Amino acid sequence: MPSPAVSVEAREAQKLHGFLVANSLFEASLKPKKIGSKVFFPVKKITKELLAEMKTVSRSAEKCSAKFSENALKPRSLKDALAGKLSEKLLSFVQSSFDSLGDAAIIEVPEELKGKEKIIGLALMETNKSIESVYMKTGAHEGIFRVEPVKLIAGKKKKFATYKEHGCTFRISMGKVFFSPRLSTERKRISALIKEGEVVAALFAGAGPFPIVFAKNSKMEKAIAIELNPVAVEDMRQNIALNKVTGRVEPVSGDVKALAEKYAGTCDRAVMPLPKGGEDFLADAIKYIRPSGGVVHYYQFVSRENPFGAPLKQIAEACKKLGRKFRVLVKRKVREYSPDTIQVVIDFEVKAPQ
Repeated sequence: MPSPAVSVEAREAQKLHGFLVANSLFEASLKPKKIGSKVFFPVKKITKELLAEMKTVSRSAEKCSAKFSENALKPRSLKDALAGKLSEKLLSFVQSSFDSLGDAAIIEVPEELKGKEKIIGLALMETNKSIESVYMKTGAHEGIFRVEPVKLIAGKKKKFATYKEHGCTFRISMGKVFFSPRLSTERKRISALIKEGEVVAALFAGAGPFPIVFAKNSKMEKAIAIELNPVAVEDMRQNIALNKVTGRVEPVSGDVKALAEKYAGTCDRAVMPLPKGGEDFLADAIKYIRPSGGVVHYYQFVSRENPFGAPLKQIAEACKKLGRKFRVLVKRKVREYSPDTIQVVIDFEVKAPQ
């Protein structure tokens, strides 16, 4: 069926197209076409007044009608892709944010959308062509290995995801290893703070994102990367080789608390990006710092109200227990977590015993 259109000489087509788009007149769901020396643009409406304005831009513009083929537009957002597939009420529960692990995505699906998981997963792949697999979180981080359980809801089932950041490539075992792409900025930030020749304790190292990014983006001497989860340790070993940082990142399989005595006083800096319960290991992290002093990067999930109160108290108690003084260097919000909770980091200097 013919649609409202405007024809114009090809030499003036670009100017007219710009005018139509700027004035919300261009019908983007249809494809323009060229016949001979003329280009035909589908428009939403055309009046004598609008045609007169068009002629000031492109003198050859003429009102007409034409048949056009449909333009397969890529949805701009997940909710755009789900429009017409879910009711307005259900759309209000859709969470647009997700964790991207390169060619795989991990999303949260609220209880209100139970049964719609596959529709949502396919829609996410439609809006992000680089994503080959969509997994849904099926629970919180659990167990001593801090694993976040996931379930495939769309695309190819993968044993490993491939993720890249800051010049590094990581292999990540899906659903068996804790990994947060949302700490990418923190990894680069700390890399810029590491001084030449430093030894870094990368605690709760997982598949190795913190120590490997440090190795590729700083002049540290080495990182002692400690992780309890054997699957994560194997991923880390593979990632160390993949990123050619063998010798600068030392993978250690074991418990941060149990190894604190072995590595006591050997490090200039300690990083502890534990998703939950970091306060239970804070004193242990401080033990890794040299007697002459060093820096600890302490992450914690806290209430929005007075977010730094509790972690500062935890730091003070841990340092007092060990007879060490401290000085706060940085307090910052890392990311949103929920309406009531945010993640923060406090960088603090552990001073030499008095």
